[in-house]
Amino acid sequence: MTTSHFSENKRPWSVMPMRAFADREIKERELRVLGALCSFTNRAGVCWPSMETLCNVAGYAERRSVHDAVKRLKVRKYVRQLHSKDYQIAASGWKTNRYQVLWEGDEPVPTYEDIHIAKPLQLIADQEDVPIEEKGSMRGGDENTHTQASEICWAYIRAVQQATGQVRLFDNEIAHARRLAMRDICAADVKAATLTVCDKALERRGGVPSLADVVGYFDVQ
Repeated sequence: MTTSHFSENKRPWSVMPMRAFADREIKERELRVLGALCSFTNRAGVCWPSMETLCNVAGYAERRSVHDAVKRLKVRKYVRQLHSKDYQIAASGWKTNRYQVLWEGDEPVPTYEDIHIAKPLQLIADQEDVPIEEKGSMRGGDENTHTQASEICWAYIRAVQQATGQVRLFDNEIAHARRLAMRDICAADVKAATLTVCDKALERRGGVPSLADVVGYFDVQ
């Protein structure tokens, strides 16, 4: 794995099911792929790294190696594959397989909310272009504004996660992102401002700042 790939990762660590380490039947390849999956999970164990991402993180050149390991992990009940039809997603389904890592082995199927809040934890390359629910939140304005607002919103979400470890939802923040886009504020400036606002909130033991708070930061500059 290259250093550049590490820099793209959402987190420099992986939280894995402890039971996997005591399992004498699990092979090194399966353990490494399980660790790669766990690099992108939320508390419900939901993630959807692509096969390319799993190969890069686990250190395998052949997709077949990862595919076989995932298959084995599903058989041994460390991983559950999720199906879009169970969540009433459009007929086109998901572009990337959704998985649920099973911490204990008997967890219930995650809710739609569990899946939704896992979005910011995936690599940008694995985040589907513009999910259906996000398209509905971006009506009005020209295409350039939509694109810039989306970039701003993701910059804010990633900065909040970096500063606080908390996950914010795209749909809850996109309206404020659009306001910043219309002022021609770039995503890089929003990220820097979000980190500053988060630091100040942590100092006073305040809650996680919303993107509206970041808008307020720009208002007083």
